[in-house]
Amino acid sequence: MNAKKYIQKTLMLIVLLSLPQTFLFANNIQISNVSITGQNTASKYKMIQFDISWENSWRTSTEQSNWDAAWIFIKYRSKLEKKWYHAYLNNEGHTAPTGSQITPGLVVTNTSFDAVNNPAVGVFLYRSADGYGPVNYTGVQLRWNYGVNDLADYDSVEVCVFALEMVYIPTGPFKVGDGPNSNSRGHLAKGTTTEPFQITSEAAITIGNTATNELWQASTIYSAATIGGEGTLSAQFPKGYQSFYIMKYELSQYMYKEFLNKLTRTQQQSRCKAITEGRFMRNNNNYSTPQGRNGIKVMSDPGEPFPRVYGNDLNNNGLSGDPNDGQHIACNWISFYDLRAFADWSGLRPFTELEYEKACRGPLDPITNEYAWGTTKINEAGPMTSLNNLGTESETASPNANIAYGKKTTGPLRCGIFARTNSDRERAGAGYYGVMEMSGNLSEYTYSVGIGDKYDSSINNRIFNGNNQGNGMITASGDADVVGWPLAAGLKGSNWLYDGSLNHQINAHQLSARNQTSQLHLDEQWDTSGLRLGRTQP
Repeated sequence: MNAKKYIQKTLMLIVLLSLPQTFLFANNIQISNVSITGQNTASKYKMIQFDISWENSWRTSTEQSNWDAAWIFIKYRSKLEKKWYHAYLNNEGHTAPTGSQITPGLVVTNTSFDAVNNPAVGVFLYRSADGYGPVNYTGVQLRWNYGVNDLADYDSVEVCVFALEMVYIPTGPFKVGDGPNSNSRGHLAKGTTTEPFQITSEAAITIGNTATNELWQASTIYSAATIGGEGTLSAQFPKGYQSFYIMKYELSQYMYKEFLNKLTRTQQQSRCKAITEGRFMRNNNNYSTPQGRNGIKVMSDPGEPFPRVYGNDLNNNGLSGDPNDGQHIACNWISFYDLRAFADWSGLRPFTELEYEKACRGPLDPITNEYAWGTTKINEAGPMTSLNNLGTESETASPNANIAYGKKTTGPLRCGIFARTNSDRERAGAGYYGVMEMSGNLSEYTYSVGIGDKYDSSINNRIFNGNNQGNGMITASGDADVVGWPLAAGLKGSNWLYDGSLNHQINAHQLSARNQTSQLHLDEQWDTSGLRLGRTQP
């Protein structure tokens, strides 16, 4: 599943050392045998070498014309201090094993590489030819420009290599909204009609209802689903036409725990309310038992100035990392501020509600009231007694279930739980391109067309600049600081809790529903909200 794998080892910049351990989680993505080699003291670079493998990989040049990939980034720290930093990579000079290829990801996309001002903050590694099944790449080498990170030739550092599973969404037109007979609240439409609106470029779009080439919505009296008034959707707002990557799964609790453990003590307090030893992640610091199936816990606290140590302990036995400690469950109690910080830290970015619909529907014509998997058939997972292997990497639901929705479970389920052997798109609950759990499990934060011109520039989503990705570092207080990222966002999709009993829950799990897409979400942490990110990638 999305749970990234990491390898950590003390390495000298001038000495080759390898790491024999292998970390294995969720969808069996593994990184092993990390070493540093090939130092060039004149150009101040070194090669970070490792092996990587994962299951259920694919590349196809027909129909979807896409592939899955690993987004790989590196953190390091000097042995003389506790703070972790982001390793800045070169745009070329990497080594891709046979059968794979590497594409670097710059801080600012659609702009030229500059080792200092616009470095690569990670790379995508993916198949170089069509195929399906497990991949195992040995001897991957990434060129780390350690001089750009102000390191000397003989500095001693610790290095961690991280990987997240992503899906490539190709360039091309598509439609938003699901038509005149839809009951998807506030669904998008073209101008003076209730027909779906076609996105044909990344050019600015007029938001209005006086012509058919304008973007508007079906009538709604629900303010959280409104289009937000007339105006302009800027050219820099990602509309889903240009190619982009999106996380295959919602972020796992394992990965969020690792994020917390790479922060300073002050940064941790901003990104997790649990700050006392023995307390679990929630929207306060009060609970000594897991809340909403979130097993992230403060395992120990060495005190100022040292960071706390977080672990996964869903079974609450005081030991982190047991097989049933929930590492593979999607991480909830996430605010939009938390998402922005993780995006900046990992070199990714938030995605938009238009990209959400593209990732789910692809180029297909909309189906009235469809879900992310392209049909109107839905089978809810639960109750909890019907699930097997709770909290483990093999947690499973009933054979026909394809969504966590309707208050049948006590929290989110394992990332990718519905992707079974030989399951089709509907049974897997998958979007057109292979992105999982977009209709349920946890709600998705997205920048919204409807959070618009009535707000100032710090909130107005319509001016979001999707060319600006995270640079790998967050502020001393633990916040994102990327220019052009508004402070608020809406929600798309639904979650494990919503059962339609409240107004904002009605049909929320339908692909084109906008029940809370125009409602401001900032620093509130909910047991129903998770973390998924994207990245512009020409």
